Amino acid sequence: MSVSIHTVKDIAQYGGLLVSYGVPDWMAKVLQKFERRKNKLISNRDRVQLKVESIDHKIEKVSDVVVEWLKETEILMQDMENLKTQPRISSLNEYMKLRKRIKALNVKCVFDPFSTPILSLERFSSEDNFMCFESTEKASDELLEALEDDNCSIIGLYGRHGSGKTTLVKAMGKKVEHLKIFYEVLFVNVTQNPNITTLQDEIADLLNIRFDRLLNMKFDRNGEAKRARRILSTIENMDRPILVIIDDVRSIFDLERVGIPCNSNRCKVLLTTRCKQDCDLMRCQRKIQLDPISTEEACTLFKVYSAIHHEENSELLNVAREVAIECEGLPKNIIKVGSSLRSKPMEEWKASLENLKNPIAHWQMFLSFRGKDTRDSFTGFLYQALRQGGFKTFLDNEGLQTGEQIAPSLKDAIETSRLSIVVLSENYANSAWCLDELVKIFECAELKNQLVWPIFYKVDPSDIRHLRKNYGKAMAHHEKILGVHSEKVQKWKSALLKVSDLSGKHYKTGYEYEFIQKIVEDAKHIENRLQIELEDHRRCQAN
Repeated sequence: MSVSIHTVKDIAQYGGLLVSYGVPDWMAKVLQKFERRKNKLISNRDRVQLKVESIDHKIEKVSDVVVEWLKETEILMQDMENLKTQPRISSLNEYMKLRKRIKALNVKCVFDPFSTPILSLERFSSEDNFMCFESTEKASDELLEALEDDNCSIIGLYGRHGSGKTTLVKAMGKKVEHLKIFYEVLFVNVTQNPNITTLQDEIADLLNIRFDRLLNMKFDRNGEAKRARRILSTIENMDRPILVIIDDVRSIFDLERVGIPCNSNRCKVLLTTRCKQDCDLMRCQRKIQLDPISTEEACTLFKVYSAIHHEENSELLNVAREVAIECEGLPKNIIKVGSSLRSKPMEEWKASLENLKNPIAHWQMFLSFRGKDTRDSFTGFLYQALRQGGFKTFLDNEGLQTGEQIAPSLKDAIETSRLSIVVLSENYANSAWCLDELVKIFECAELKNQLVWPIFYKVDPSDIRHLRKNYGKAMAHHEKILGVHSEKVQKWKSALLKVSDLSGKHYKTGYEYEFIQKIVEDAKHIENRLQIELEDHRRCQAN
């Protein structure tokens, strides 16, 4: 194969060998071979690049050796271009080195395997029963695209409470580590009221930063800023990119005050919120919604956790489907309600369905009690235990006010509660307010199918039923003021009779904390009856 002098001169420039009076045959052959190898390398590079582009990166991962080969090829191509422009004539040795590198890359361009399947999202979840729904797949694909986008540094995932945001971002964190998009993933939960110092401490622990003693001293007014600079410096000096996941953002805060860079090629931020507007306020460049799951997916998930089968009677299957639909496509709610109804009688299923269909409940529990008797002792401890158990419980923290009628706020709290716990203490009936509450509680029990749990705290139900001892004295006092035949007094007596006939919980002596713990455990057994509308959902809908 012959080659023109013009072509040979062009090729010879790679080696810095400009020949003024022709090209020797041996060099022409060498240069011809060089060009063939170079063209073969270009062809191999284009073929490999085309194959990489044809892969569905959602389900397949290109092998690391392929990625490294493409990087080496591009470096070699650049080295050849650089030799063209060198002002000095290069030695033949430099030229021969390029030739050897080209040959080696051509030999290495056979890859087995070229790519490997990406494990499903379920494999990256730490939860045993994680299920990847259609909405989860959609959101995860969008998250992966955003996390690979160099122009996007803050990403927001928003969705209703119970939609599975936390589970998804934790699984995505492990997935991007596996794909080597990020080499470290930090996960922090900020809860409702983010504290900058607490966040700094958590991130510092994850980054193995040990603050100087002075930076931990409360009297250092510049301590927070110094800590932020230390965190920022550590992140910016990292060799490889990291991902910071900030979960459950409900209040806006400045990421840079914590020390997290907002525009850095070394760090990306993925945060979860319950509302899209919170993503906007946190300056997210990409906002991705995690939608509720479909009706059919909800029914399938509900059947798994409630342990019902297609062979069940049609009435139960119909109620089960309605309950699953009323959970509004939120996996957490479906799992919670389904698990609580497992092996329960039909009456419980129907009661749960009725509660789910009634969206006005804001409180799971309302505590009715005589403040002077138990506010600072039994009822106070019970309230704290219920709150710690995860129950949204109403307690009149302002104390009973003076007046002839129950406060509207208390009426509203009773009407919008699922369960009323009535602490019947020695002097409960002395208070007209307590008795009004009791009347209202039974009205709601009859009209709204609300639950009533009486606690006979150091009193005998028969004394309440027959108006003996302190209950008799209290009612005699009310009759003296309002009249024996007063409509209000008659309602009070009727309410006391009803509550005394209920099978309640009795406490006389023993460890109160054990008695209280049993109440909390009993409440957890009927959680399906205590479903309420979540405030954050109402807030998001309003906005």
